[in-house]
Amino acid sequence: MAMKKLHTILLSSAGVLLVIGAMLFTLDVKYSNYIFAVGAVLAILQAFLYAIQNKTTNHRLARLQRLYFIATLFLGVAAWFMFVSSNSWVPMVLIYVVISLFLSFRIKK
Repeated sequence: MAMKKLHTILLSSAGVLLVIGAMLFTLDVKYSNYIFAVGAVLAILQAFLYAIQNKTTNHRLARLQRLYFIATLFLGVAAWFMFVSSNSWVPMVLIYVVISLFLSFRIKK
């Protein structure tokens, strides 16, 4: 039960930080890329912990969880693009969103 609550807290805080960081970055706020990067790290950590926790389940679910972890790495790449002042961070976030949306229908809770 404690791990489920930890996953919920990590995912919620990561989502809020990612949205705030992306919105502030479009408004050219000075430290917005750091906010986005913290959100990306929290999302990557949550996906990693979830993939490790569900290692003993069936192979289909484990494969989908690994794919979700790889998708969250696109958020890390997007944060890097923000730090180098490239507009390529937008396609990286969109790739993450599309893969996450697909996996949300494929992974049964």
